[in-house]
Amino acid sequence: MLNSMIRSAKESLKARQASGGPIVKLAVTALVLPWKTALAVKNIIFNSNYRSIVRLLLFSSRKVHQTSSFTSMDRYPVIFSASRDYFQDKQELNILSYGCSTGEEVLTLRQYFPNARIIGTDINKHSLAQCRRLPVDGRMDFIYSSPDEIRKHGPFDAIFCMAVLQRRPHRVAANKTASLAAIYPFERFEETVAMLDSLMNPNGLLIIHFTQYSLMDTKVASGYDILGDYDQYDYLSPTFDVNSQVIPGRKPLNSIFIKKSP
Repeated sequence: MLNSMIRSAKESLKARQASGGPIVKLAVTALVLPWKTALAVKNIIFNSNYRSIVRLLLFSSRKVHQTSSFTSMDRYPVIFSASRDYFQDKQELNILSYGCSTGEEVLTLRQYFPNARIIGTDINKHSLAQCRRLPVDGRMDFIYSSPDEIRKHGPFDAIFCMAVLQRRPHRVAANKTASLAAIYPFERFEETVAMLDSLMNPNGLLIIHFTQYSLMDTKVASGYDILGDYDQYDYLSPTFDVNSQVIPGRKPLNSIFIKKSP
């Protein structure tokens, strides 16, 4: 009931702000700003996940991609199944879940790859603490996401990077953002893709799904073939070019890439 009342009040304020004159808009803004500030303070005090995200943005902003920690079991069954089928003749795999959040993706990958060694990595230490409480076997592990630490566990036959290489996708879509240059420039995406590429075994799979940029626009693109027609057709956020500018029209990006042999 309380949440419903709060949502109703917020919608009413937004409507007044959109339809009113300058004085009304100023008055609504004066009400909304203290409200948002109070809500942020409340979350910092009582919400440990929110605190962890604020710390990341304050102290590790250059390393952060997606800030949301939302995840779930078997979130992308089509992509997972296609990857499993590609490796049907190879059982002993070394797999990386890059940006594993609270670990459900790692547990899911175990269902698709029962004999693989699976490493989950995340930059959010609060999420990692939850990962390390999961019931895992001796061939599964969770580590802090830094290039040096990840490299100790590579190279990898498959790297899953699912809904990681993006920033505020729902807000970007809602606000019809035309440029990501200020919040998530293409160069940051490309730098991470190059790092992941350096960890790949030949003929391995690099899976980059639900992202605002295309691997095929990066400098390492020539080292990859596209597997099938798997793409992010149901991705609701717009996609962007090498200049971090929105691409007009909705163009689904490919998701699964095969690392070419030298």
